This record gives sequence, C-alpha cells and structure tokens, in this order.
Amino acid sequence: MSQLLSDSETSFLGGIFHESITDGRVGAQVFVTRDEIFAIPTSLDETLNSQSSQRFSIPLSKVQLDMGGASGRMIFCRNEDRSLTIFCEDKRFPKELDHKSGRLLGERLATLKARSRKEDNRLLFWSGVTLILFLAVCVGGYYGLMASARAAVAALPVSIDERIGKMAMQSMAFEDRLPREHVANQLVQQIVEQLKPHASIPEMNFEVTVVNSEQVNAMALPGGQMIVYTGLIKKAENAEQLAGVIAHEMSHATLRHGIQQISQSLGIVAAIQLMVGDVGGLVALGSQIAQESVLTSYSRAAETEADLEGARMLHAAQIDPTSMSSFFSKLKHEDGDIPGVISWLSTHPQHEDRIVAITEYTKSLPSTQYKSLNLDFKSAQEALR
Repeated sequence: MSQLLSDSETSFLGGIFHESITDGRVGAQVFVTRDEIFAIPTSLDETLNSQSSQRFSIPLSKVQLDMGGASGRMIFCRNEDRSLTIFCEDKRFPKELDHKSGRLLGERLATLKARSRKEDNRLLFWSGVTLILFLAVCVGGYYGLMASARAAVAALPVSIDERIGKMAMQSMAFEDRLPREHVANQLVQQIVEQLKPHASIPEMNFEVTVVNSEQVNAMALPGGQMIVYTGLIKKAENAEQLAGVIAHEMSHATLRHGIQQISQSLGIVAAIQLMVGDVGGLVALGSQIAQESVLTSYSRAAETEADLEGARMLHAAQIDPTSMSSFFSKLKHEDGDIPGVISWLSTHPQHEDRIVAITEYTKSLPSTQYKSLNLDFKSAQEALR
C-alpha cells in the first residue's frame, strides 16, 4: 500500500458509489497510479492498515469515463460492468489521469470536455431565447403576452389538461359521492357515453363524479373531469334537459376553457413557462387554481361558446338541442335572473340571452330526426327522493 501511495504522489477528495457501501455512497481519498485508479473511504480509521481492507480500484486500461454532476465538471470513473464508480471534482484530477495514463485517457477527457462545453452553450442559447421571449412579451405588453400564452396553450397536448384535472379532483373533498352502481350515477354515465362520440375531442377520457347535494350545479375541470350534483338531476324535467347541461360542461373540457383560464390566471410566469415548454409548474399551480376559481370564472364568451358547442353535440347525437334552452326557460320562470339563486347559472350569461343564442344556432343546423333518450330518468329521480 505504501508503494502505491508513493507512486500516486497526490490524493484527491472524491467519493465512491458501490453496493457494498451503506447507502451506496461514501466520501473517499482518490489516488491515481500508472496502472489504476483507487479510492479509500474517508469515513474509516485513519490508519492505512484498517483502510486497506476497504480499497476500491479500477485498472486505467479498462476505466470508463463520464462527466457531469451539479457543476458539470465532476469526473466519474467506472469499471466495465459499472458496478463501481469513483468520482472526483478536483480541477487537477483530469490532468493527473492524463499524465499517469501516459496520455491514454487524454483524448477521452477532451471529448468529455467538448461535450460539456456544447451543453453549456446549448443552455446559454436557450437562456438567451428565454430572455428574448421575455423581453418581447414585455415590449408587446399585456395583450401580446396573452396572445403568446394562448398560442402556447393551443400547442400543449390534451394530456396536460388531464393531468391538471385529475390533480385538482384528487384535492377536492366531497362528503357524499354517489356509488357507481346508484341509478342516478348510471343515468349520468349513460348520457356521457351517448354524447362522447360527438365531442370535438372524442378520445378525451370523461370522468363524472355525482355528488349528493341540493345544489343545482354541474362543473367541469380541465381534461374531462366533471362534477354533477343531484340537485340538478332533481330539477330537470327529463333526461334531455339533463343532457343539455352535461353537454355544456363537456364542451368546456373539449374547448379547453379550463387550461386557457388557468394560463390567464397565472399571468406572466405561466406564459413564459408555456413558451419555453416548462409545464411542470403549470400542472401543479394549475390544479390548485382549477379547484379554487376556474369552476365558476369562465367568461361570458366562453359560456356562450360552450352553449353552442353543447347544442352541436346534442344535435349530432340526435338529441333536441332546444332541451338545453327549455331548461334555462324553466329556471328563468321559477327563479328569475337573480345571481346566486341557481348555483350553476350564478356567473353564466343571463337566461334570456342564452335561450336566444341557442335557438338561433339550432335553426342553422341541418335538419334531422331527434329521438328521445331511452333512459330511466324517473327511476333516478325517485331514487334521489
């Protein structure tokens, strides 16, 4: 051992990865000889005799080199089966490897350094791009930022909506969910299945939770997650009226209103994240915003758009779209236009405006023979009473 230390002359602070070590990693003194790289754990006794039994080595002729770590400058020396790794970040270590190997490792070290510089340049380039985009957004002002964010949102895959919706749903507490076998739950699921093939994103995985509550309410989260309250089922006169509300909520998901609203709520930070392709933070923050505000904060334009898209879906499924407007007429007659009386309509456009818009749009649709939904709606209502 003393001869080896004499031959290596210089030791370096580093470490070892090996399965025989507790936690798999330990700090070590690293040495380089003309034949091998070896390391002695620093956590053992200081005497050479006790350390000699814990000596880890790799022949120079068979060493595999990598460069990385947090700084990007750490040298990793691995054996052939990669079961042992000796690493060191000392700036002198690469030169010692090159010298003791008789220039054998010099070319490989140069290649690793060149690759590291290339990665640094790439990072610098993308940092510059991000800065330019940020400056462009600032110069363009608020509307330029929102336009860029909307473009970035449109380019995101629908899987992002689904991730946000599922995270938000998991965070929401519902005291009394109906079991899946409940007749009212089955009714809602059957309506969704009839509408789904006619959705603008038919591959979207619509998942509905039916909650036992007197609220006349239904809500849509991004990605197809929906909540329907039993008060809504009780309030509707038939399955077609209920289908009208469900089609409206499905349309919010397929038109991606939720993620658009999230991007606007997050503002500049979200816009920059979206434009550089960083969606991790958007998913985490978006799920919280979705459950706190998106459910009842769609713009009137988005609500009208969801009405008309819902009417299109109903028409395509051979369900009379006027069932949607007839439900609004029922609410208008019974509750008036007082915000907050009916939860689902409290922040939506006024009943009369929606009725007119849906009626006019329905007239523009191709003529077709509508069919009644062959569902046991009355049994569902009776089960809820």
